Amino acid sequence: MQLPSKLSKLKFIGFGVTESGIVKGGPAIVDLTELLYNCFTTQPNNIISVINTDNLPKNGDTIKSLVLGTEWKGQPSDLVPFRAYVESNVHLHNTMVDRLTSHRAGDSLVPLTEPWPTKTLVIEDLNGVLDAKKLSSLPGVHIRTTAGQLEQDHLLKLSIANAVHTAMVYLLALTRVKTTCDVLKYPEIRQYLDLLYAKDIAPSLELRGISKQEAQHTYDEWMARVEHKHFGLDNFWVGQNAMLKYGVRLFSNVEANVTKDKNYRPSVFMAFATALILRYLTPTQADSRKEDGSGEIFVGAMDSIQDRTPIYSTTEKTWVYANGLSANISTGKYEFLDGEEGHTAKLLWKISQKVFGASKSSSNDFPKSARAESSSEVSSGVGVAVASVLSSVKGFDLTNDAYASFAADVAALYQRLVSGKQTALETLEDVLRNHHTSEYLATKEEVATFVREAVASVQIIDVHTHLFPPSHGKLMLWGINKLLTYHYLVAEFLQTAHMQVEEFNSYSKEKQA
Repeated sequence: MQLPSKLSKLKFIGFGVTESGIVKGGPAIVDLTELLYNCFTTQPNNIISVINTDNLPKNGDTIKSLVLGTEWKGQPSDLVPFRAYVESNVHLHNTMVDRLTSHRAGDSLVPLTEPWPTKTLVIEDLNGVLDAKKLSSLPGVHIRTTAGQLEQDHLLKLSIANAVHTAMVYLLALTRVKTTCDVLKYPEIRQYLDLLYAKDIAPSLELRGISKQEAQHTYDEWMARVEHKHFGLDNFWVGQNAMLKYGVRLFSNVEANVTKDKNYRPSVFMAFATALILRYLTPTQADSRKEDGSGEIFVGAMDSIQDRTPIYSTTEKTWVYANGLSANISTGKYEFLDGEEGHTAKLLWKISQKVFGASKSSSNDFPKSARAESSSEVSSGVGVAVASVLSSVKGFDLTNDAYASFAADVAALYQRLVSGKQTALETLEDVLRNHHTSEYLATKEEVATFVREAVASVQIIDVHTHLFPPSHGKLMLWGINKLLTYHYLVAEFLQTAHMQVEEFNSYSKEKQA
């Protein structure tokens, strides 16, 4: 606090505080306010720039508002002159930082970081108080002097870097992979991310004023950073605050597309990314614990061990990836938080037990009980649960057809992920193999080729006779199964038809058709 009196040429104050500390009455804000007051009393003519190193949008504006409203022990009775000084001499710049930083294995006090990205530090200086030419000559430093430029920087980081990270880390975590370094071992993940970018992220950025070239350059640079073989982040650490991150990083792309393009429908890759997050937030045991100052802590389970899973010791120790939260890739257990109340986790726990029960009931080892729900009832319940979770995301509107069909896609993928019959990676392989199946097939030859490839790619084919032609025997009527589908079709007709059943039955089958 005494430094201002000793630094006659003081120009810059670094404020290395994250979003959790940028709050009214927070210790860091109080300390900054008192420090600025000491600048006011000892160096009243200096122009001070405060540089925050967190990515809270409008961080400088927010900090300034908090400083102007802060009171502290030992303050003068009249704060008007000090607040006027803050308005005129102190510039709390809006900033964006972008450099992945961790710590050396075994020593959290020794930093470990990646090479300099293109945009390591971006500072907004609308009043021209900084030496832009000098600062811009530093590696990775950019000065934005025009309103709106910094918002574009944030948009690129949020919708590309942050979105891709969020789409990736839950898949790696469920696959029992500790850090993002190992993503190179799974080429299908890169294929999935490329398609997610092409179908959902890039179009949304173009609709929001970002050129294709700039977006592609940002994506290419980010993927090179993600795939750096010597530096990575803990997947479970990155995966904290899952639903919050989903809303601002991934769903924001969907919302922009739906709002500005009436023909847009979220891709299966966006649905898969969403289902992964819900799978990660699904507890595998009913009880949870609560520690002072935090929400309920739930326990989840990673996917079962597969041949392609990286080899690790069966005595792998549990590690703490965040305050009070641990994981162990040997046991496959991980702890996680779900906001303050845990609403999403609790809802998904209930429905996942029904999915798991139905999965058991479909096997010879676990005969179906009298109280077990049918698979259609379970699927319906999953759909309701997923729609409920997604409806809690700001901007999601279930009355919009694009969102409703998206929720159905997410529910179908989520049910596969929690059934225990497939790992997340196996489900992704299916998604990648089949994502083109809705494309228009122009010729009979294309249809024949597709059918041959589809048949060759599966181990078992369950042949249904509902739609065989009449040439297949007396059981067929109008090209459908006479004993089953015929009755459903007639029932649907009679629900809306004006005639009575007796009149309908008096007609010949040809006239009924």
